[in-house]
Amino acid sequence: MLQDLTSHAHSILSGMLDAPEWASGGKLPPETELARQVGVSRPVLRKAIALLREEGRIVSRRGSGNFVQPRVVVGTPSVEFRALSIRTVHDMKNCMRFRQIVEMAAAEDAARIGDSAAIDDIARANAALAAYEGTSVFDADFNFHLAIARASKNSYYEVALETLRSQIALGLEFGRKLRGVPMNEVSQRVVDEHEDIIAALRSGDLRRVHVATERHLAQGIQRLFGEEA
Repeated sequence: MLQDLTSHAHSILSGMLDAPEWASGGKLPPETELARQVGVSRPVLRKAIALLREEGRIVSRRGSGNFVQPRVVVGTPSVEFRALSIRTVHDMKNCMRFRQIVEMAAAEDAARIGDSAAIDDIARANAALAAYEGTSVFDADFNFHLAIARASKNSYYEVALETLRSQIALGLEFGRKLRGVPMNEVSQRVVDEHEDIIAALRSGDLRRVHVATERHLAQGIQRLFGEEA
């Protein structure tokens, strides 16, 4: 119950900090006033503030209060990520390895935050995959992984995955053609591996989350190249 209240308070505060008036930073109201605005107790508010502090969105100064960090506008990168293309099997393996690192980190952060509503969204995405009846299973599967990235509350994970969307789709198509598997066929093994990740996220056990996510993505690479036992 306390975790649900903390997630609720964190969500409200995050939305508040997204408002334009906080773009340049500033001091938050006193905790008593902020708790009243959010509708939670001060202990719950402090847990939500601790999460925001971990995310780098606020900084607490002893004797002074809590301050919103100014937003930083990041310039255009010197390397155009979207221009990266897969030309060889080696390129594909590099892409999948990068994805593996990103997604394991995102899953661990999602577990650390423990937003029950966000984890419910992940479960719904997997249920939609299990019930999928369209022409290509890719989007339904990808939505599950995007939901985990969103649950991490770190938009860089989501952006990284979205940037890799076409490369990951190409990999799925390659792997399925290699094994003669139709693009619209839902793998029960994949759905079950997703369920293991969801259960790990609900447990809040970071090690369990790491193992479940790493196992699923490693199996995905093996499936991709037809190496799965």
